[in-house]
Amino acid sequence: MKSIFQETLEQFNIVTIFRHENPDMDALGSQLGLGNWINENYPDKQVFLCGYDFGRHQELSSKEPVSLEIIENSLAIILDTANSARVDDERFKLAKKTMRIDHHPYVERFADVEIIVVEDAATCQLLGELFIEIGLETISLKTAEYLYQGILTDTLCFRTNNTTPKTLSIASQIASRGINISKINQKVFDIDIDTFNYISLLRNKVKTRGGVAYAIITQNDLQPFTISINQAREYVSELGNVKDYLVWCIFTQDEENPNVYKGSLRSKDIAINDIASRYNGGGHKNACGVKNLTIEQVNQLIKDLEEML
Repeated sequence: MKSIFQETLEQFNIVTIFRHENPDMDALGSQLGLGNWINENYPDKQVFLCGYDFGRHQELSSKEPVSLEIIENSLAIILDTANSARVDDERFKLAKKTMRIDHHPYVERFADVEIIVVEDAATCQLLGELFIEIGLETISLKTAEYLYQGILTDTLCFRTNNTTPKTLSIASQIASRGINISKINQKVFDIDIDTFNYISLLRNKVKTRGGVAYAIITQNDLQPFTISINQAREYVSELGNVKDYLVWCIFTQDEENPNVYKGSLRSKDIAINDIASRYNGGGHKNACGVKNLTIEQVNQLIKDLEEML
């Protein structure tokens, strides 16, 4: 794994880094962590982060989009993405060479070089393992903070069923680079009053069918808040601590087309990615996204989940 990663990386002076649309912190943490690691360990290389939507982390977006000329002359590294349609900038296809690093269940091959470890709980865990193989001393405090945040959020604070002793070991070694664990937790999970009020609304909107809990959030619901439609789905984990909910979902109206919905789906133990794949989506066994669904399809999806349980 280490050799193919380094050999591919060292062939190029320009590196562009991509990740999936509607990014979570594993996508952003792996993108930022890899970018920072390359900058610090290969200072002669030019590194560019690509993507249009940075979710709750708009401060991370660059003011100027990466030019087509740069991408065409680069190694494009695509992170945390199972299928090409979900990459948040399709121009990665124009790069001189592509490399994918991911931990999602295999859907399709779309890169020249693919490093995929589905047993890993997060792409940040996989990157951490690669960097540790190369040398733990190559991981700076800044890189460690990005990677640790991605592992922390994708495992829901090490509570998901794909959290393994290896996950804890990699996280521990990353943390040993000097990060302040309590401050990282505060940074990731502390919320402002506006978000607190939105979460209160979200909980009041929850309905149940069998062991399936779901909330449908409209654009009108979000008018009192500064939270965007896409950001609203990021709080799906707020429903995950109810022991009676075996599957939980948030569906939101699409920003550009309010006649269709996007959704975030989660489960405790039961695999839901096969059902998600039938509704313009996919993802992990227990964490998936769907998109471009009519309200009738949303209701049918909920029914399918209930019947599966």
